Amino acid sequence: MHDHGWKFVETTKLGDGFSFHPNLSKWLTELTQLPQNIEISVFEANCGEVNCPVEEVKLTWNEGQSEDKLRLGRGKEKILKQDVYLSWKKKIGN
Repeated sequence: MHDHGWKFVETTKLGDGFSFHPNLSKWLTELTQLPQNIEISVFEANCGEVNCPVEEVKLTWNEGQSEDKLRLGRGKEKILKQDVYLSWKKKIGN
């Protein structure tokens, strides 16, 4: 067994967009109703071993007193609108 530890990528305000993906901010805004000035931290897990294709992105933010997160099962540059949609629907239980 080996570790797929989370690696910090960046922190940005939702309205400023993400350096690694041109549409992710727009998709999150459409689905989540998060404010444009909320800071979102991005973490990535990537195994790197030949027989281990794990790639995952975790977005975290604080709204009020609690931390919230969204996990996407794809590498950060490869995220699709459908990934965001399905992850958000799973998160909110719809």
